Amino acid sequence: MILAQSATRNIGVVILAVVIIGFLVYLFFNLLETRGEGGAEIELAANRKPYHSDDILETTKLDQSLLSGLFLLSVIGLALPLYWLGEPGRQEGLVENTLHLWTEDGAEAFEESCSSCHGGGGAGGIASFAITEQGTGAFVASVDWVAPSLTSLLTRFTEDEVIHTLNFGRNGVMPAWGAPGGGPLTAQQLDVIVVYLRSVQKDADAVQVAVTDGLIAEAREEWVLRDPDLSARFLDAKQNLARAQQTGVSSIIEEAQGELSNFQREVGETFPNEQMAAWLDEISDPSHEEYLTYGKLLFINRADSGAYSCARCHTAGWSYDGAFDLDIAGNPVTTVTDADGATVPGYLQGGGWFGPNLTNGAEVTQFPNVDSHIDFIRKGSADGIRYGVAGQGSGQMPGFSNRLDDDLVEIDEFGVEVSKNWPASLTEEQIAAVVAYARSL
Repeated sequence: MILAQSATRNIGVVILAVVIIGFLVYLFFNLLETRGEGGAEIELAANRKPYHSDDILETTKLDQSLLSGLFLLSVIGLALPLYWLGEPGRQEGLVENTLHLWTEDGAEAFEESCSSCHGGGGAGGIASFAITEQGTGAFVASVDWVAPSLTSLLTRFTEDEVIHTLNFGRNGVMPAWGAPGGGPLTAQQLDVIVVYLRSVQKDADAVQVAVTDGLIAEAREEWVLRDPDLSARFLDAKQNLARAQQTGVSSIIEEAQGELSNFQREVGETFPNEQMAAWLDEISDPSHEEYLTYGKLLFINRADSGAYSCARCHTAGWSYDGAFDLDIAGNPVTTVTDADGATVPGYLQGGGWFGPNLTNGAEVTQFPNVDSHIDFIRKGSADGIRYGVAGQGSGQMPGFSNRLDDDLVEIDEFGVEVSKNWPASLTEEQIAAVVAYARSL
Protein backbone atom coordinates (compact mmCIF):
# COMPACT_ATOMS: atom_id res chain seq x y z
CA MET A 1 0.00 0.00 0.00
CA ILE A 2 2.84 2.38 0.85
CA LEU A 3 4.68 1.43 -2.36
CA ALA A 4 1.55 2.10 -4.40
CA GLN A 5 1.14 5.44 -2.71
CA SER A 6 4.78 6.38 -3.40
CA ALA A 7 4.62 5.28 -7.06
CA THR A 8 1.43 7.27 -7.62
CA ARG A 9 2.96 10.35 -6.10
CA ASN A 10 6.04 10.04 -8.30
CA ILE A 11 3.96 9.61 -11.45
CA GLY A 12 1.88 12.63 -10.48
CA VAL A 13 5.04 14.71 -10.07
CA VAL A 14 6.29 13.57 -13.52
CA ILE A 15 2.94 14.43 -15.17
CA LEU A 16 2.96 17.85 -13.52
CA ALA A 17 6.52 18.44 -14.73
CA VAL A 18 5.56 17.42 -18.30
CA VAL A 19 2.60 19.83 -18.27
CA ILE A 20 4.73 22.71 -16.96
CA ILE A 21 7.54 22.05 -19.42
CA GLY A 22 5.06 21.73 -22.29
CA PHE A 23 3.48 25.05 -21.37
CA LEU A 24 6.89 26.72 -21.26
CA VAL A 25 7.82 25.27 -24.65
CA TYR A 26 4.54 26.48 -26.11
CA LEU A 27 5.10 29.92 -24.64
CA PHE A 28 8.63 30.02 -26.01
CA PHE A 29 7.66 29.17 -29.58
CA ASN A 30 4.64 31.45 -29.42
CA LEU A 31 6.92 34.34 -28.49
CA LEU A 32 9.30 33.47 -31.33
CA GLU A 33 6.46 33.73 -33.85
CA THR A 34 5.51 37.22 -32.70
CA ARG A 35 6.98 40.23 -34.43
CA GLY A 36 6.63 43.93 -34.17
CA GLU A 37 4.19 45.83 -36.33
CA GLY A 38 5.80 46.74 -39.60
CA GLY A 39 3.24 46.46 -42.37
CA ALA A 40 -0.34 46.84 -43.41
CA GLU A 41 -3.20 45.23 -41.50
CA ILE A 42 -3.71 42.72 -44.31
CA GLU A 43 -0.18 41.47 -43.75
CA LEU A 44 -0.33 41.45 -39.95
CA ALA A 45 -3.78 40.04 -39.10
CA ALA A 46 -3.68 36.28 -38.65
CA ASN A 47 -7.13 35.78 -40.12
CA ARG A 48 -6.15 37.63 -43.34
CA LYS A 49 -3.12 35.47 -44.11
CA PRO A 50 -3.26 32.46 -46.43
CA TYR A 51 -3.56 29.23 -44.39
CA HIS A 52 -2.53 25.61 -45.04
CA SER A 53 -3.96 23.81 -47.99
CA ASP A 54 -6.49 21.03 -47.60
CA ASP A 55 -3.78 18.46 -48.29
CA ILE A 56 -1.82 19.60 -45.25
CA LEU A 57 -4.87 20.08 -43.01
CA GLU A 58 -6.21 16.61 -43.80
CA THR A 59 -2.88 14.85 -43.33
CA THR A 60 -0.12 16.40 -41.28
CA LYS A 61 -2.24 18.71 -39.06
CA LEU A 62 -4.95 16.07 -38.58
CA ASP A 63 -2.35 13.46 -37.61
CA GLN A 64 -0.83 15.88 -35.09
CA SER A 65 -4.22 16.57 -33.50
CA LEU A 66 -5.13 12.87 -33.35
CA LEU A 67 -1.77 11.94 -31.85
CA SER A 68 -2.09 14.69 -29.24
CA GLY A 69 -5.55 13.44 -28.29
CA LEU A 70 -4.30 9.85 -28.11
CA PHE A 71 -1.44 10.93 -25.86
CA LEU A 72 -3.78 12.76 -23.51
CA LEU A 73 -6.19 9.82 -23.41
CA SER A 74 -3.26 7.52 -22.58
CA VAL A 75 -2.21 9.80 -19.74
CA ILE A 76 -5.76 9.87 -18.35
CA GLY A 77 -6.19 6.11 -18.80
CA LEU A 78 -2.97 5.44 -16.89
CA ALA A 79 -3.28 8.13 -14.23
CA LEU A 80 -6.82 7.32 -13.06
CA PRO A 81 -6.15 3.63 -12.22
CA LEU A 82 -2.90 4.57 -10.48
CA TYR A 83 -4.74 7.24 -8.50
CA TRP A 84 -7.36 4.69 -7.51
CA LEU A 85 -4.70 2.19 -6.43
CA GLY A 86 -3.01 4.79 -4.25
CA GLU A 87 -6.19 6.08 -2.59
CA PRO A 88 -6.21 3.58 0.33
CA GLY A 89 -2.62 4.49 1.09
CA ARG A 90 -3.46 8.19 1.06
CA GLN A 91 -6.43 7.64 3.36
CA GLU A 92 -4.31 5.61 5.76
CA GLY A 93 -1.65 8.32 5.68
CA LEU A 94 -4.30 10.92 6.46
CA VAL A 95 -5.51 8.91 9.46
CA GLU A 96 -1.99 8.37 10.75
CA ASN A 97 -1.02 11.98 10.21
CA THR A 98 -4.21 13.23 11.85
CA LEU A 99 -3.71 10.94 14.87
CA HIS A 100 -0.10 12.10 15.08
CA LEU A 101 -1.11 15.76 15.07
CA TRP A 102 -3.97 15.17 17.52
CA THR A 103 -1.63 13.26 19.82
CA GLU A 104 0.79 16.19 19.82
CA ASP A 105 -2.04 18.68 20.44
CA GLY A 106 -3.42 16.42 23.16
CA ALA A 107 -0.03 16.23 24.86
CA GLU A 108 0.08 20.03 25.02
CA ALA A 109 -3.49 20.26 26.33
CA PHE A 110 -2.80 17.54 28.91
CA GLU A 111 0.36 19.29 30.08
CA GLU A 112 -1.51 22.57 30.52
CA SER A 113 -4.66 21.23 32.19
CA CYS A 114 -4.06 17.78 33.70
CA SER A 115 -0.40 17.15 34.52
CA SER A 116 -0.38 19.34 37.64
CA CYS A 117 -2.51 16.66 39.35
CA HIS A 118 -2.03 13.48 37.30
CA GLY A 119 1.69 13.94 36.69
CA GLY A 120 3.74 14.11 33.53
CA GLY A 121 2.57 11.56 30.99
CA GLY A 122 -0.37 10.76 33.26
CA ALA A 123 1.84 8.66 35.55
CA GLY A 124 0.02 9.79 38.69
CA GLY A 125 0.53 12.69 41.06
CA ILE A 126 -0.65 14.77 43.98
CA ALA A 127 -3.40 17.40 44.12
CA SER A 128 -3.78 19.76 47.06
CA PHE A 129 -7.34 19.69 48.36
CA ALA A 130 -9.26 21.23 51.24
CA ILE A 131 -11.47 18.87 53.27
CA THR A 132 -14.59 20.65 54.52
CA GLU A 133 -17.31 19.67 56.94
CA GLN A 134 -20.39 18.28 55.29
CA GLY A 135 -23.36 20.61 55.58
CA THR A 136 -21.57 23.63 57.05
CA GLY A 137 -18.65 23.78 54.64
CA ALA A 138 -16.30 24.57 57.52
CA PHE A 139 -12.62 23.93 56.85
CA VAL A 140 -11.33 20.65 58.30
CA ALA A 141 -7.92 19.96 56.80
CA SER A 142 -5.67 20.54 53.82
CA VAL A 143 -4.58 17.23 52.32
CA ASP A 144 -2.52 15.88 49.45
CA TRP A 145 -4.99 13.95 47.33
CA VAL A 146 -3.43 11.15 45.30
CA ALA A 147 -4.52 11.58 41.68
CA PRO A 148 -4.46 8.19 39.95
CA SER A 149 -2.24 7.27 37.05
CA LEU A 150 -4.04 7.50 33.71
CA THR A 151 -1.68 5.12 31.89
CA SER A 152 -4.21 2.28 32.15
CA LEU A 153 -7.38 4.40 32.14
CA LEU A 154 -8.68 2.98 28.87
CA THR A 155 -8.42 -0.56 30.20
CA ARG A 156 -11.27 0.32 32.56
CA PHE A 157 -13.35 3.09 30.94
CA THR A 158 -14.69 3.65 27.44
CA GLU A 159 -13.70 6.84 25.69
CA ASP A 160 -17.25 8.16 26.03
CA GLU A 161 -17.04 7.63 29.79
CA VAL A 162 -13.69 9.44 29.89
CA ILE A 163 -15.17 12.37 27.95
CA HIS A 164 -18.12 12.46 30.38
CA THR A 165 -15.72 12.67 33.34
CA LEU A 166 -13.69 15.39 31.63
CA ASN A 167 -16.88 17.31 30.93
CA PHE A 168 -18.42 17.12 34.40
CA GLY A 169 -15.59 16.23 36.77
CA ARG A 170 -15.55 13.38 39.28
CA ASN A 171 -16.11 12.89 43.00
CA GLY A 172 -16.09 16.59 43.87
CA VAL A 173 -12.29 16.63 43.69
CA MET A 174 -11.59 16.53 39.97
CA PRO A 175 -13.13 19.68 38.46
CA ALA A 176 -15.23 19.89 35.31
CA TRP A 177 -13.03 20.70 32.32
CA GLY A 178 -15.56 20.59 29.48
CA ALA A 179 -17.93 23.33 28.43
CA PRO A 180 -21.08 21.27 29.27
CA GLY A 181 -19.95 21.17 32.91
CA GLY A 182 -18.92 24.81 32.97
CA GLY A 183 -15.25 24.11 32.28
CA PRO A 184 -12.87 26.04 30.01
CA LEU A 185 -12.12 23.40 27.35
CA THR A 186 -13.93 22.80 24.07
CA ALA A 187 -15.14 19.43 22.82
CA GLN A 188 -12.21 19.22 20.40
CA GLN A 189 -9.70 19.92 23.17
CA LEU A 190 -11.18 17.06 25.19
CA ASP A 191 -11.05 14.80 22.12
CA VAL A 192 -7.36 15.44 21.55
CA ILE A 193 -6.63 14.76 25.24
CA VAL A 194 -8.30 11.35 24.86
CA VAL A 195 -6.28 10.68 21.69
CA TYR A 196 -3.13 11.55 23.64
CA LEU A 197 -4.16 9.21 26.47
CA ARG A 198 -4.32 6.37 23.94
CA SER A 199 -0.63 6.87 23.29
CA VAL A 200 0.44 6.49 26.94
CA GLN A 201 -1.54 3.37 27.84
CA LYS A 202 0.44 0.47 29.25
CA ASP A 203 0.38 -2.97 27.68
CA ALA A 204 -0.84 -6.05 29.54
CA ASP A 205 2.61 -7.00 30.87
CA ALA A 206 3.32 -3.50 32.21
CA VAL A 207 -0.07 -3.37 33.94
CA GLN A 208 0.53 -6.66 35.71
CA VAL A 209 4.04 -5.60 36.75
CA ALA A 210 2.54 -2.47 38.35
CA VAL A 211 -0.20 -4.47 40.09
CA THR A 212 2.33 -6.99 41.40
CA ASP A 213 4.72 -4.30 42.65
CA GLY A 214 1.82 -2.64 44.44
CA LEU A 215 0.76 -5.92 46.03
CA ILE A 216 4.29 -6.50 47.33
CA ALA A 217 4.29 -3.04 48.93
CA GLU A 218 0.88 -3.69 50.50
CA ALA A 219 2.00 -7.12 51.72
CA ARG A 220 5.03 -5.55 53.40
CA GLU A 221 2.83 -2.99 55.17
CA GLU A 222 0.50 -5.79 56.24
CA TRP A 223 3.41 -7.53 57.96
CA VAL A 224 4.49 -4.25 59.59
CA LEU A 225 1.01 -3.73 61.03
CA ARG A 226 1.02 -7.27 62.43
CA ASP A 227 4.14 -6.50 64.48
CA PRO A 228 3.26 -4.26 67.49
CA ASP A 229 6.69 -2.61 67.65
CA LEU A 230 6.96 -1.97 63.91
CA SER A 231 3.36 -0.84 63.78
CA ALA A 232 3.94 1.73 66.54
CA ARG A 233 7.08 3.04 64.83
CA PHE A 234 5.25 3.24 61.50
CA LEU A 235 2.36 5.19 63.04
CA ASP A 236 4.77 7.57 64.81
CA ALA A 237 6.74 8.22 61.62
CA LYS A 238 3.59 8.93 59.61
CA GLN A 239 2.10 11.19 62.28
CA ASN A 240 5.40 13.06 62.70
CA LEU A 241 5.38 13.74 58.96
CA ALA A 242 1.76 14.95 59.13
CA ARG A 243 2.64 17.35 61.96
CA ALA A 244 5.73 18.55 60.11
CA GLN A 245 3.68 19.30 57.03
CA GLN A 246 1.33 21.38 59.12
CA THR A 247 4.22 23.64 60.12
CA GLY A 248 5.04 24.42 56.51
CA VAL A 249 8.75 24.59 57.42
CA SER A 250 10.76 22.77 54.76
CA SER A 251 13.62 21.73 57.06
CA ILE A 252 11.20 20.11 59.54
CA ILE A 253 9.31 18.39 56.71
CA GLU A 254 12.54 17.05 55.18
CA GLU A 255 13.64 15.68 58.54
CA ALA A 256 10.31 13.88 59.04
CA GLN A 257 10.42 12.52 55.50
CA GLY A 258 13.92 11.25 56.13
CA GLU A 259 12.74 9.47 59.29
CA LEU A 260 9.93 7.73 57.36
CA SER A 261 12.27 6.83 54.48
CA ASN A 262 14.79 5.27 56.86
CA PHE A 263 12.04 3.22 58.47
CA GLN A 264 10.78 2.06 55.08
CA ARG A 265 14.31 1.10 54.04
CA GLU A 266 14.71 -0.96 57.19
CA VAL A 267 11.36 -2.66 56.64
CA GLY A 268 12.32 -3.41 53.04
CA GLU A 269 15.38 -5.26 54.29
CA THR A 270 13.38 -7.11 56.93
CA PHE A 271 10.67 -8.15 54.47
CA PRO A 272 12.40 -8.37 51.06
CA ASN A 273 10.44 -8.47 47.82
CA GLU A 274 11.13 -12.14 47.20
CA GLN A 275 9.68 -13.11 50.58
CA MET A 276 6.57 -10.98 50.05
CA ALA A 277 6.06 -12.32 46.51
CA ALA A 278 6.27 -15.89 47.78
CA TRP A 279 3.74 -15.15 50.54
CA LEU A 280 1.34 -13.54 48.07
CA ASP A 281 1.60 -16.56 45.80
CA GLU A 282 0.80 -18.79 48.76
CA ILE A 283 -2.26 -16.89 50.00
CA SER A 284 -3.67 -16.40 46.48
CA ASP A 285 -4.88 -20.00 46.66
CA PRO A 286 -8.67 -19.85 47.34
CA SER A 287 -8.29 -22.69 49.84
CA HIS A 288 -5.71 -20.83 51.92
CA GLU A 289 -6.85 -19.54 55.30
CA GLU A 290 -5.60 -16.03 54.43
CA TYR A 291 -7.21 -15.88 50.98
CA LEU A 292 -9.37 -12.95 52.08
CA THR A 293 -6.21 -11.08 53.04
CA TYR A 294 -5.05 -11.47 49.46
CA GLY A 295 -8.36 -10.02 48.31
CA LYS A 296 -7.97 -7.12 50.74
CA LEU A 297 -4.49 -6.31 49.45
CA LEU A 298 -5.90 -6.15 45.93
CA PHE A 299 -8.80 -4.03 47.19
CA ILE A 300 -6.42 -1.43 48.71
CA ASN A 301 -3.56 -1.70 46.17
CA ARG A 302 -1.85 1.69 45.81
CA ALA A 303 -0.06 0.77 42.57
CA ASP A 304 -0.04 3.58 39.99
CA SER A 305 -1.48 5.95 42.59
CA GLY A 306 -4.38 3.65 43.33
CA ALA A 307 -5.51 3.21 39.72
CA TYR A 308 -6.31 -0.49 40.26
CA SER A 309 -7.74 -0.30 43.78
CA CYS A 310 -11.33 -0.38 44.98
CA ALA A 311 -10.56 1.54 48.18
CA ARG A 312 -9.93 4.72 46.19
CA CYS A 313 -13.69 5.01 45.62
CA HIS A 314 -15.22 2.83 48.33
CA THR A 315 -13.15 3.83 51.38
CA ALA A 316 -13.29 7.35 52.83
CA GLY A 317 -9.87 8.90 53.32
CA TRP A 318 -7.92 6.29 51.40
CA SER A 319 -7.11 8.61 48.48
CA TYR A 320 -5.38 11.14 50.72
CA ASP A 321 -3.97 9.01 53.57
CA GLY A 322 -6.63 10.39 55.90
CA ALA A 323 -5.67 8.18 58.85
CA PHE A 324 -2.36 10.05 59.09
CA ASP A 325 -3.40 13.53 57.93
CA LEU A 326 -4.29 15.87 60.78
CA ASP A 327 -7.18 18.33 60.92
CA ILE A 328 -6.96 21.88 62.28
CA ALA A 329 -7.39 20.53 65.82
CA GLY A 330 -4.45 18.14 65.37
CA ASN A 331 -6.58 14.98 65.21
CA PRO A 332 -6.50 12.33 62.47
CA VAL A 333 -8.90 13.17 59.64
CA THR A 334 -10.08 9.57 59.21
CA THR A 335 -10.82 7.43 62.26
CA VAL A 336 -12.51 4.17 63.19
CA THR A 337 -13.71 2.59 66.41
CA ASP A 338 -11.55 -0.28 67.65
CA ALA A 339 -12.66 -3.40 69.54
CA ASP A 340 -12.51 -1.54 72.84
CA GLY A 341 -14.75 1.25 71.57
CA ALA A 342 -11.92 3.77 71.33
CA THR A 343 -11.55 6.13 68.38
CA VAL A 344 -8.28 5.45 66.56
CA PRO A 345 -6.73 6.47 63.23
CA GLY A 346 -7.82 4.09 60.50
CA TYR A 347 -10.16 3.30 57.62
CA LEU A 348 -13.49 1.51 57.35
CA GLN A 349 -12.59 -0.49 54.27
CA GLY A 350 -15.50 -0.58 51.85
CA GLY A 351 -17.48 1.77 54.08
CA GLY A 352 -18.44 3.92 51.11
CA TRP A 353 -17.48 7.30 49.77
CA PHE A 354 -17.73 8.10 46.06
CA GLY A 355 -18.74 4.48 45.62
CA PRO A 356 -21.47 2.82 47.71
CA ASN A 357 -21.03 1.21 51.12
CA LEU A 358 -20.00 -2.44 50.67
CA THR A 359 -20.14 -3.44 54.33
CA ASN A 360 -22.74 -5.32 56.38
CA GLY A 361 -23.38 -7.83 53.63
CA ALA A 362 -24.39 -5.17 51.07
CA GLU A 363 -22.61 -6.99 48.24
CA VAL A 364 -24.23 -10.32 49.05
CA THR A 365 -27.62 -8.60 48.97
CA GLN A 366 -26.86 -6.83 45.70
CA PHE A 367 -25.35 -9.94 44.08
CA PRO A 368 -26.84 -13.13 45.56
CA ASN A 369 -25.06 -15.00 42.77
CA VAL A 370 -21.25 -14.90 42.98
CA ASP A 371 -20.80 -15.28 39.22
CA SER A 372 -22.95 -12.20 38.53
CA HIS A 373 -20.84 -10.27 41.04
CA ILE A 374 -17.63 -11.33 39.31
CA ASP A 375 -19.09 -10.41 35.93
CA PHE A 376 -19.95 -6.93 37.22
CA ILE A 377 -16.37 -6.35 38.42
CA ARG A 378 -15.15 -7.54 35.02
CA LYS A 379 -17.30 -5.14 33.00
CA GLY A 380 -18.10 -2.30 35.39
CA SER A 381 -21.30 -0.30 35.18
CA ALA A 382 -22.81 1.23 32.06
CA ASP A 383 -24.91 4.38 32.20
CA GLY A 384 -28.59 3.50 32.65
CA ILE A 385 -27.99 -0.27 32.58
CA ARG A 386 -29.27 -2.30 35.49
CA TYR A 387 -26.92 -4.57 37.47
CA GLY A 388 -27.39 -6.95 40.36
CA VAL A 389 -30.71 -6.97 42.19
CA ALA A 390 -31.55 -3.27 42.13
CA GLY A 391 -28.45 -1.51 40.86
CA GLN A 392 -28.64 1.28 38.26
CA GLY A 393 -25.42 1.88 36.34
CA SER A 394 -23.87 5.31 36.00
CA GLY A 395 -20.78 4.48 33.96
CA GLN A 396 -18.60 5.64 36.87
CA MET A 397 -17.68 2.14 38.08
CA PRO A 398 -14.81 0.85 35.91
CA GLY A 399 -14.42 -2.64 34.53
CA PHE A 400 -11.25 -4.49 35.52
CA SER A 401 -11.14 -7.22 32.87
CA ASN A 402 -10.23 -7.01 29.17
CA ARG A 403 -12.27 -4.31 27.52
CA LEU A 404 -13.23 -4.39 23.86
CA ASP A 405 -13.50 -0.73 22.90
CA ASP A 406 -16.39 -0.25 20.48
CA ASP A 407 -15.45 3.34 19.68
CA LEU A 408 -11.86 2.76 18.55
CA VAL A 409 -10.42 0.71 15.71
CA GLU A 410 -6.89 0.05 14.57
CA ILE A 411 -5.52 -0.66 11.10
CA ASP A 412 -3.77 -4.02 10.90
CA GLU A 413 -0.82 -4.87 8.62
CA PHE A 414 -3.20 -5.65 5.76
CA GLY A 415 -5.00 -2.31 5.98
CA VAL A 416 -8.11 -3.82 7.58
CA GLU A 417 -9.94 -2.09 10.45
CA VAL A 418 -9.93 -4.22 13.60
CA SER A 419 -11.35 -3.57 17.08
CA LYS A 420 -8.95 -2.58 19.83
CA ASN A 421 -8.79 -4.98 22.77
CA TRP A 422 -7.46 -3.16 25.83
CA PRO A 423 -5.63 -5.32 28.42
CA ALA A 424 -7.14 -6.25 31.77
CA SER A 425 -6.27 -4.36 34.95
CA LEU A 426 -6.71 -7.53 37.01
CA THR A 427 -6.53 -11.20 36.13
CA GLU A 428 -9.57 -13.44 36.51
CA GLU A 429 -8.05 -14.92 39.66
CA GLN A 430 -7.47 -11.45 41.14
CA ILE A 431 -11.03 -10.36 40.35
CA ALA A 432 -12.36 -13.48 42.09
CA ALA A 433 -10.26 -12.65 45.18
CA VAL A 434 -11.51 -9.06 45.29
CA VAL A 435 -15.10 -10.29 45.05
CA ALA A 436 -14.52 -12.79 47.88
CA TYR A 437 -13.15 -10.00 50.09
CA ALA A 438 -15.95 -7.56 49.25
CA ARG A 439 -18.58 -10.18 50.04
CA SER A 440 -16.96 -10.75 53.44
CA LEU A 441 -17.23 -7.12 54.57
